[in-house]
Amino acid sequence: MTTLAIDIGGTKLAAALIGADGQIRDRRELPTPASQTPEALRDALSALVSPLQAHAQRVAIASTGIIRDGSLLALNPHNLGGLLHFPLVKTLEQLTDLPTIAINDAQAAAWAEYQALEGDVTEMVFITVSTGVGGGVVSGGKLLTGPG
Repeated sequence: MTTLAIDIGGTKLAAALIGADGQIRDRRELPTPASQTPEALRDALSALVSPLQAHAQRVAIASTGIIRDGSLLALNPHNLGGLLHFPLVKTLEQLTDLPTIAINDAQAAAWAEYQALEGDVTEMVFITVSTGVGGGVVSGGKLLTGPG
């Protein structure tokens, strides 16, 4: 099964087709829209995914900001700050007609790093410093994502 993986950050939007073997098949990148409006982000996401979506069976999104119930709550005015309650999952489902999930990008990175660990590690904290600062926690072998 091929996944259309999308990364939404404060400076760039990236998308890649990831095969069942974990290999990148194709990749695209665009700058994050300077206009922090829902329409600008929707248009940019449409341009980003349109060349790739026909080859995917599902969509997975990692985004800056808080992800709650499929919506993006971008509170930092420098990182998509005008997008309070942007319906991220619904928007990508409408654009691609594919099943879609979303998670905070730092939590996604925490889970990926945890999966790569060897041994009996069940607790881990991951901190990232990029356009913003974020983190993720794995406790008892499970990613903590909070309510929603």
